[in-house]
Amino acid sequence: MSSPPSADGSFPLEGGAGEIERLTRVRLRQLQKLKTARGRREQGLFLIDGEKLVRDALEADAPIVEVLSTLPERWRGSGRPVTLLSRADAERLSDTRTPQGHFALISDELRRFDAPGGDRWQVVALDAIQDAGNVGGIIRSAAAFGVDAVLVGPGSADPTHPRVTRAATGAWFRVSIARSDDLSEDLRELRDQGATVLAADQSGEPLGEQHLPSKIVWLFGNEGSGISEALGPLIDGHVAVPIAEGVDSLNVNVAAGIILHHAYDRVRERSAM
Repeated sequence: MSSPPSADGSFPLEGGAGEIERLTRVRLRQLQKLKTARGRREQGLFLIDGEKLVRDALEADAPIVEVLSTLPERWRGSGRPVTLLSRADAERLSDTRTPQGHFALISDELRRFDAPGGDRWQVVALDAIQDAGNVGGIIRSAAAFGVDAVLVGPGSADPTHPRVTRAATGAWFRVSIARSDDLSEDLRELRDQGATVLAADQSGEPLGEQHLPSKIVWLFGNEGSGISEALGPLIDGHVAVPIAEGVDSLNVNVAAGIILHHAYDRVRERSAM
């Protein structure tokens, strides 16, 4: 049996590791504001939802402010403050139908983008990709295939959106992510650093025929309208994923995964030479 609450409503952890606080109504309302981009921006915080995602964040030593859970004893020894949630509170905080009841409150430390160092690197740039699942999926592929950074441009889903973090899974914490206020300017700076900007475009050259330079910016555009015209002068080449006749195009998340995997294979081939 768990220990009874103390007079102030906190639950002592066994072994004197600390105390578990109850979530107050005031704090619940404050946390609910994190469901909106404005609320996350104003508080400089965001919530991740799900036991595995919280454990991945802990393993990656993410800037976790607090763990909130309907089963707080699971987080004993996490080294973070723990808050007890009721099942009703968990449902109010989650945007899923059946929340697991485990959350982490994380400090938003996404800062302005800086080009990676070294002679060989890859950056993924997202131009107005609006679907949070697509943004999260691309972040996941970027981490899986050794991309150095993901640059999320204006008009794209907020990288701290719950659906983005959920789609990215623990990969969210394994790749550098930055927001861009001016994607054109950031692409210019990357080109000044020697990068070649390659845009995913089904009318471009087949992926397998592309020579891949040592510094690449992979540019992926909006699900419906593609890459904005304003970025056209900054693009050095267009890359297409060959597909069967009669199929117009691939989902941007799928296309990104194929392209990044291809580049990952080429890098490994070079390393083996």
